[in-house]
Amino acid sequence: MDDWVAARKTEGRKIGFTCGSFDLLHAGHVQYLAAARGLCDFLIVAVNSDESVARYKDPLRPINPQDQRMYVVAGLDAVDVVTLMEDDRPLPLLLRWKPALYIKGGGYTSDSLRSAEAVREYGGSVRVIEPEFGTSSSGLIERVGLLAAHAKPEILTGKTFNGLVLLDRDGTLIRDVPFLHDPDLVELLPRVPEGLVRLQEAGLRLAIVTNQQGIGLGYYTVQDFIAVNRKLFRELSGHGIRIARVYFCPHSLDEQCSCRKPGSSMITRAMRDFDMPSERTFVIGDSEADMQAGQAAGCRTVLTGTAGFLEAAEAVLRYPR
Repeated sequence: MDDWVAARKTEGRKIGFTCGSFDLLHAGHVQYLAAARGLCDFLIVAVNSDESVARYKDPLRPINPQDQRMYVVAGLDAVDVVTLMEDDRPLPLLLRWKPALYIKGGGYTSDSLRSAEAVREYGGSVRVIEPEFGTSSSGLIERVGLLAAHAKPEILTGKTFNGLVLLDRDGTLIRDVPFLHDPDLVELLPRVPEGLVRLQEAGLRLAIVTNQQGIGLGYYTVQDFIAVNRKLFRELSGHGIRIARVYFCPHSLDEQCSCRKPGSSMITRAMRDFDMPSERTFVIGDSEADMQAGQAAGCRTVLTGTAGFLEAAEAVLRYPR
C-alpha cells in the first residue's frame, strides 16, 4: 500500500482519503463516496475493524464482519482502494500516507474533525460532503428493530401467553463448556427440545437469561456469544421452538454489577419488557445462583438437578397460573 501511494504521488495524481464503518451500506454512503471520488484522482477508503466499531459505536456492532464490509465497499465504482483501519481515528493512516484530501460525509464540519489540523499541517485539505439522503446505519437498525417488534405472529393470530419462562443457557439448555465461544461445540442437553415444546404449547413465552463473564474477561467477544446463540436457535427452530429474547450479563465477577446472577436485574428487566407479573414468571436453571436470582425477583424457580430439563419443564407446568 505504501508503494502504491508513493507511485501515485510521483505521477502527480491527487489522492483522496475517507473512512468509516460502512456496516449497512445505504444510499447516503453511495452518494458521499461518489462525490468524494469526484474530488480526486484516486479514492482510498479505510474501513473500521470489528474491534474499533465495537469500541466507538456499540459493543453489539458491527452487524457485518470487517471482511464483508470491505468487500462491499470495494465493489463500488467510486472506490479505488480499500484498507482496514484498526484504530478508532484515521490520524495514523493520514500521517502515514499524507493524502491530498481528507474527506468525510455529512454530520461533521471541517473544523469538528479532530484530524483536520494535522492534515492541514502537512499541506493537505479537508472536505465535508453534505448528505442528500437522511439515512444512517443506526437508523436502519432502529427501523428493522421496530418492524420486527410489530411483526410478531403471536399478536397477529390473537394468541395470548400464560406466563414467561426465563431459561439459563449453559448447563440448562446446552452442555456447559467453560467460556463457550465456538458454535461447533453447542450441544443440546437431553430432552431439552421436548421440555421447551411442552412449555411453548402451554402458552408460556421463552427467553434466555445468562451470565457471560468470559466477555468481560476478554476470553471471547459479544460477536462470539451471538454466533453460539445463532447455532442454538437453529437447533431449536427445527423443533418449532422460538426464543423471544436473550438477556446476558457480560461483566466479570470482579465488576460487581447488579445484572450478574444471583443479581436479579436481568430477570426484573425481562418481566418489565414482557409486562409479566412475578407470579406468572418462572426461572429454570442448573445452579443456586439461578434460583437466588429468580427468588429475589419474586419468581417461581425450578432447579434442573439430576432429573434433567424435561422434569423441570413439567414442574413448571404443575404450578397454577
